[in-house]
Amino acid sequence: MLHQIEKLQKMVNNLLGLCADGEGDAVQDGLPASPQEKKYERLGIMILKAQDGELERRYLLRMEKWLLSDPHALRYYIDFQNLSAMLHVHFNPSRFRNSLIDEHIPATQ
Repeated sequence: MLHQIEKLQKMVNNLLGLCADGEGDAVQDGLPASPQEKKYERLGIMILKAQDGELERRYLLRMEKWLLSDPHALRYYIDFQNLSAMLHVHFNPSRFRNSLIDEHIPATQ
């Protein structure tokens, strides 16, 4: 279990480093976000709305077509969902009570 926690911590630290690098570059250079960054920001918003059940069906279908046609967007989607799941498990373990996951995740006090 300790090995898994260390692995997750390393992943979180790497992601935090990427976020800090991205923020630093944008502030340091004073440049607006690139079209590529804006594209993935839109995808991230769509994913969050879908997770909350607030994404309209037509946009859900649009996102599905996008993911099928763009391997980079699909990779972003997978990484986003993995990170989201890890954060939910870490910060809100009660959400997963009464599930098979409980067998593998100890209850936190």
